[in-house]
Amino acid sequence: MQNLDIIEIGEEQAYNAKLLASKMTTPQIRKRSMIDMLGISCAINYLHAKRFRIDTQRSVYKIPLLFEEFKISDIYYGNYRIDVITLFKEKTIKIPKIHVEMDILPNFYFIVQIGGKIKEAKMIGFIDAKKIPRCSHDSKFYYPTLDMLFDIEKFASLTKQSVPSKTLLGKHVDCMGLFLKFIDNDLSSVYKRQLIQHLMNCDSCRARFIDTMEFERLAGNIKFYPDLMRRYETRNDIEDVSSIELDKSFRNENLEDSINNAVIVNSSNQENQDFIDIEQNQNRNITPPKTVQMFDIVDTKQNKKGVIDTIFNEIPKIELPQIKTISAIKYRRLILIFAVIVLILTSFALISVKGTSEILDENEQIEEFEENVDDYSVQDYNENTDGYAKLIPKDSSNIEDFTIKQPISTKPTYSPSITNISWEAPESLVKKPNYTKFLQLTGKNVKLNLQNDLLLVNDIPINKTVKIDINIASNGNVNSIKMVSSSGSEAIDNSIKKVINDTLTYMKPPSHGIMVKPVYVTLTIELN
Repeated sequence: MQNLDIIEIGEEQAYNAKLLASKMTTPQIRKRSMIDMLGISCAINYLHAKRFRIDTQRSVYKIPLLFEEFKISDIYYGNYRIDVITLFKEKTIKIPKIHVEMDILPNFYFIVQIGGKIKEAKMIGFIDAKKIPRCSHDSKFYYPTLDMLFDIEKFASLTKQSVPSKTLLGKHVDCMGLFLKFIDNDLSSVYKRQLIQHLMNCDSCRARFIDTMEFERLAGNIKFYPDLMRRYETRNDIEDVSSIELDKSFRNENLEDSINNAVIVNSSNQENQDFIDIEQNQNRNITPPKTVQMFDIVDTKQNKKGVIDTIFNEIPKIELPQIKTISAIKYRRLILIFAVIVLILTSFALISVKGTSEILDENEQIEEFEENVDDYSVQDYNENTDGYAKLIPKDSSNIEDFTIKQPISTKPTYSPSITNISWEAPESLVKKPNYTKFLQLTGKNVKLNLQNDLLLVNDIPINKTVKIDINIASNGNVNSIKMVSSSGSEAIDNSIKKVINDTLTYMKPPSHGIMVKPVYVTLTIELN
């Protein structure tokens, strides 16, 4: 892709990305997520500038738990799903392998590279997601090559025709039944696959999942901060407290006037007394002192920025009022238990995980992010409005920050091969010529079929000798295939087990003979 577009990143845009990423769990994930969120924001602004109407209402990346688990950075152009892959200091393009494993590949990947100073972003190009499974890979990523990239003109031609919406998989009730187990990290990969496929195509279940996650987060924060509700009251409560303090200050400053002009009232009617005092002072044209509204301070952007910076870099500490309150109680055993808990939580930084969203209201964060990223016109963008990415002329595309290299592979250019294959069987079977011939033929077929399958595997076997225990039932069916000695490569092991199972499906032991109970045989494969 030549003459690549470079866009400028404004401070407001970086702040919004940091705001959205601040909801992640650990500082390391938050800092990486900020780059990803910034790449998504740049991609959205760039596509808007090119007159593509991008939608993020269905986007999963705004849900922190799903973003961390499935690495989905999705935006939508009609029913076409585009995942934004953001490069920062990487020199190779990496596609998360979990997208293939969970069958959640998008239609396209859009590659964006952020400059080293986080001042500009380069639009690298698009990749057809259907080609990703054929790329070289390791246990975590696929590595597409540069020749797979194409520009925005080809993307426009490929998306001229609309595609129908994906069929909704699974039932709503079944999906909602998986929410709590997923939040508690107690869900198998099979059910995780069903959950994410349903959530990505069901707006109602996705909204219920967010509500469930919010409730669990709030409950967790209250457990660690018992005075959370007291310290963060509603606006009306704070205004009432401010009004009471104003009345007290006003009465103290004008005590002499209140005494000289006292009005005899019933002492039990304190509200009427306050009203009369205030009315007299108003008649004397006394102006009450000015007060500072607390929320005017809390809601300032500078304060929010300080809060976000704290979430990114610091670990919250246990508040002293809690310790003082507990110390006042003469239950020394409880104090000792509390001190141990504090020590453990501080040592393992668990409070930072639970305290991430304590101050920030996440609904407000999402709305603020959407206001700055989604709801603007192409005209506003082209006028270089502050807070949005700005297009830079193509003649400045020779910035040294942006260099993409082909993936450096440590794998050999050849695939693993089979040097020898042998059987270990009970003596009762070895003495029978028919069973011996059966094992020999089966071994030859396994070797032939496996060698063909290994041509598609690029992994290096760590262990050259692989042993597999096979349990064959009396009727010739395979009861189990167990890997006793692994090759050290998941791809190679899976290929071996698949070939053995497929071979024994059509090759059965002799029907005549003395095989009245299941038997165990061991297949040994030597790899090169």
